[in-house]
Amino acid sequence: MSRVDKSYWVEIRPLITSELRAGNFVPILDALYNLAKPYRFLINNTLRGDSEQALIRFYLQFPDEQTKNQMANIIRTLIDVEVVSAEPPKQTYQFRVDLELSKDYALPIVNYQEKKPTNLIDRLAASIAGSNTSIEVTAQADPNATLNIQKYLYEKINRTPNLSKELLNQSIDIIGTIARNSTPQTAKKTSAYNSDPWVRESNKNATIKLTSNLFTCQIFIQSNSAQNTQAIKNALPAAMNRFCIFRTQKNPPLLTALRSPSRYILRNNIFSRLWWIAPIGVLLLTGLIGLFNPLKFISSTFSSIDFWPPLLAAILAVCLFITFRKRHPIVLSTQELAQIIGLPTAIEKLPIALGKVPLSRMQLCTQPPPNKKGATALSAYKLPQTTTTDLPSSQHPIVTAKDKKSRAGF
Repeated sequence: MSRVDKSYWVEIRPLITSELRAGNFVPILDALYNLAKPYRFLINNTLRGDSEQALIRFYLQFPDEQTKNQMANIIRTLIDVEVVSAEPPKQTYQFRVDLELSKDYALPIVNYQEKKPTNLIDRLAASIAGSNTSIEVTAQADPNATLNIQKYLYEKINRTPNLSKELLNQSIDIIGTIARNSTPQTAKKTSAYNSDPWVRESNKNATIKLTSNLFTCQIFIQSNSAQNTQAIKNALPAAMNRFCIFRTQKNPPLLTALRSPSRYILRNNIFSRLWWIAPIGVLLLTGLIGLFNPLKFISSTFSSIDFWPPLLAAILAVCLFITFRKRHPIVLSTQELAQIIGLPTAIEKLPIALGKVPLSRMQLCTQPPPNKKGATALSAYKLPQTTTTDLPSSQHPIVTAKDKKSRAGF
């Protein structure tokens, strides 16, 4: 499948002077939530031009030109980066892994109560470096996703506690009071919410996620090696929930049109529960037309006509069960998504394509205090007279992490 003609991509390049922190894309994701349009984030390891070094690049795709220009200005304003119009190069991969969550999306993949959050995008970029691998995230704001979290909390808090466990706890309390020669008191009724620490912790985190902005997402990992794919999956955040592989596709197509991701409502609520209707319908239909007799099936042989309808129904049942099995959709809050969509902080240690620092900022960065003779140590250093806006996106200079010291004047 060929690339879509109209694709509104921008490339985001950190600057030498950038001081990025963990979750640096949180304000940008909040702005994208308010737009309520789908967007795509891509991290890949690419070669461009005559360069022999593979560089990690970060791309964002938007649905239209207006959104692209608006978000490009917002990104430039909120974080210290260079944003240029550039499409990711066409790359082919041998494997593409479609991810899903292992549990209900009410449980977060990050720890909301962590005091010093780490930037897991550094780990993602390090896993991608040196391999023909990419991670693609498509997301869109989904305010209706909170309904499922509310349902999850209601079922967990109001579920009936285990009767045997309650009887055991009461027996232990009575034995303890008898051993202390005291009058046994009526055991207090405890629900599963109060007795199980895991349930209390999961409900607390689900409540925090309920109050956050939620995005429905679709995540693909593409690579030429199954080991690299597994390494990228292991580098993704995991706390009370984690990512698992839903399916693997060999020789996937190139990037397709930007579409809204799905929460698979019809699949999970209808198709996954009614897959058995078709096999039973096959047996009933063949029984009505006289091709299948349940009484003769037990004694039938492989060549008997009564043997084939149940075999066909069994094969159909297995195929439909695999095809329409329940799938946990990926719904992430802003804090969770910012651990996947964003820029790394370890710019010096990673082979990242860096942007060009504006002339005025470079002068401030490299200007040392004057010496006793009134001369500067960098008086012979000549800065380029062109800025990023003077060049088309295809001719923008790329600065790698190895050039950082020389560009900064150290």
